[in-house]
Amino acid sequence: MQFRPIKRLNTNAFTFAEVAVAMGIAVLFGVAAFSTNQRLLVALKSQRESTAATMMLQERMEKFRGFTYTNIGDPTYVSTNVLGNTTTSEGALPNLTETITVGGYMDTAGATPSPSPGATPPQNSWTRNSAHPTGTPVTTPITTLATGYDLLKVKINLQWTSTDGRSRTRELSSIFGKGNIGQ
Repeated sequence: MQFRPIKRLNTNAFTFAEVAVAMGIAVLFGVAAFSTNQRLLVALKSQRESTAATMMLQERMEKFRGFTYTNIGDPTYVSTNVLGNTTTSEGALPNLTETITVGGYMDTAGATPSPSPGATPPQNSWTRNSAHPTGTPVTTPITTLATGYDLLKVKINLQWTSTDGRSRTRELSSIFGKGNIGQ
């Protein structure tokens, strides 16, 4: 009978130091992935807010495009039919403040009014926010804009605080002339 020597099993293994380094690398990778994911979510929310603001501005301006020239210059009509209605996309904008300004752009003599330095051109302006959900006038209403001017400028400004705490602003303006839908 022949005896074979017992083979020794290979006992090579990772040392504690190697395991600790591998765990440290895995934790570092997990933290980096979590941070990247968190930043991506903030960027997506910011993009969603920008898209909502653009849609809200377009919705408001389309409302004005449907009005007659006389109605655009009428502060009561604008207050009731624009500021009194919410838009479908404003829910995504936290702490929203909307400012709408309708002002004279070219007078009936064909000249662009140039007020004296520091003076504000004739305009109607309203602000709408959570404190004033149907808007509040910023200026004393001027009822002669439609008769005193051949062109009216409508400016809509949105300001909100983004989810990352930044103050954000979007603005859209358009010029309306006599001969729109009606006078």
